[in-house]
Amino acid sequence: MSVGRQAARGAIWSVGSSVGARVVGLIGTLYMTRLLMPEVIGEVAAAAVIAQSANWLSHWGFNQYMIVHGIKGDEPTYHVAVINLVLGIAGLALIAFSSAWFAPVFNAPHLASYLPGMALAVLIRRTGGIADKILAREMRFRELAIANGLGELTFTVSAVTLAATTNLGGQAIVVGNLLQSLVATAVILHATGFGWLRRTPWRWDRVREIVQFGVPLGFAQIFNFATRYWDNLAFGAYFGPKVVGFYNMAYNLADIPAVQVGEQMTGVLLPAMTSLRDEERKAAMVRSTALMALAVLPLATGLGAVAPTLIDLILNDEWQGVAPLLAVLSVLSVVRPMAWGVSAYLASHSRTRAMMLLELLKLVLLFGCIIAFSSLGPVWTAASVGIAFGVQALATMALVIVTDKISAAALFGAFVRPLAACGVMVGAVLGARAGLVELGLTAPALRFTIEVVVGALVYLPAALLLAPATTRDFIHLVRRALRGE
Repeated sequence: MSVGRQAARGAIWSVGSSVGARVVGLIGTLYMTRLLMPEVIGEVAAAAVIAQSANWLSHWGFNQYMIVHGIKGDEPTYHVAVINLVLGIAGLALIAFSSAWFAPVFNAPHLASYLPGMALAVLIRRTGGIADKILAREMRFRELAIANGLGELTFTVSAVTLAATTNLGGQAIVVGNLLQSLVATAVILHATGFGWLRRTPWRWDRVREIVQFGVPLGFAQIFNFATRYWDNLAFGAYFGPKVVGFYNMAYNLADIPAVQVGEQMTGVLLPAMTSLRDEERKAAMVRSTALMALAVLPLATGLGAVAPTLIDLILNDEWQGVAPLLAVLSVLSVVRPMAWGVSAYLASHSRTRAMMLLELLKLVLLFGCIIAFSSLGPVWTAASVGIAFGVQALATMALVIVTDKISAAALFGAFVRPLAACGVMVGAVLGARAGLVELGLTAPALRFTIEVVVGALVYLPAALLLAPATTRDFIHLVRRALRGE
């Protein structure tokens, strides 16, 4: 089977299972809002961010090294596995035993009780991190999809059950995370075995190679993680845990198109690109950008368009503060896919220094905007996310246009044409909402159903009209992947 077909099948598996698991997880999360107050969920979210921060601060490009260089054999795999586990244990243990320090900083009095459990859940998942990337390197996305899907299902069932039937409160989410990590890691390790931990003679020159590859990429990953999660901590410091609860819920909803579709497709791109020649990689980058835009942008723009109706439908009065934040944050899923294909292209060439500087640019922009806009309130401050991610995406695309002689018209056109089709769709949704108001039809369920149906009916013909080649390509790939070709 060709690399392209393997990548297409991998994307179908990754996206399909991720979306299915996320639907289950989303239902559980929404039900959780009926059981726990925004302040509680906000504090648990802060604990999760701090635990994951310790994880990424001790994680220096190990996963990417496994995909790009681990194919050389047991010896590099063993070295990167040992370094990954030792640094992970040290970093997460340190953060778990210093948890009391964080509570006053982020206005979260109960944060210290959640942090040790969250750190343990992250550590369990990290033990399977190298095995995870072995599966990705071998393009065994079916096993990865099953592991992640079962983990998400385990979290949802256990966390909701404990929250509904016990007095654990926020600890129900912590226990759910622990069980999720155990299940997902067990499935991954069962799929790979422990051959990746086969002992070989220790070589310090191999360690230096891993460090030289990983340090720039590690900084890039830390900067990327900071822009994705540290804004939660900043919102806690400025606005308190209740607003963090609103913001975290809005961000998670807005992030669904990007994470559950776009990031799953990106996860397939890197191992696929490493198998291609340089000119083929350039073509794959442009094509993947177009396909990702066609798949992700209608979900992102549609979510922003229906945000007020959706929140009115699914959340109770305690959580209505989510709606304006969701409308603003939906921009995030519009701008993030712009550069994901380009980022996979850069990583396939080991251009980790450029990736690090681009992530640093995004981090500086994000927190600069948060500081500048914080006096205007949470909604304006949330706009910082779209600004930072948008500028960084444009800079990433400009980089390969200048340095690699990529056609600017081809690369930007790959994104702009699907976006134009989304503009038509959003106009139709807003028009339908205005018509429903004029008719006096205000029931949230009816309004939401009609808005979604109108958007779906309008987008496909708009995409066929404005981005015909990409739309036909996408439909062709889906059909072939579903037939197992």
